[in-house]
Amino acid sequence: MQTTAEKIIDALGGTTPVARLMGSPISTVHSWRKNGIPPWRLAQLRVAAQECDPPVDIDAIVQEAAGPALAEGAAA
Repeated sequence: MQTTAEKIIDALGGTTPVARLMGSPISTVHSWRKNGIPPWRLAQLRVAAQECDPPVDIDAIVQEAAGPALAEGAAA
């Protein structure tokens, strides 16, 4: 199962394109796949994602990923 960070990175074209987009080393973006995207970097990604062709809705990916977890918590 993909993490939210993996979904975001993949939606933006993968590790190398995101590294170029953010001006970060590939190893940094790769670590986000495992450790999550830092909040301040996520804010930068939201802005950059709107400039992609086609634009990527980061918030929709985050909400989609949070949805099942919220539903499970509500059922408990």
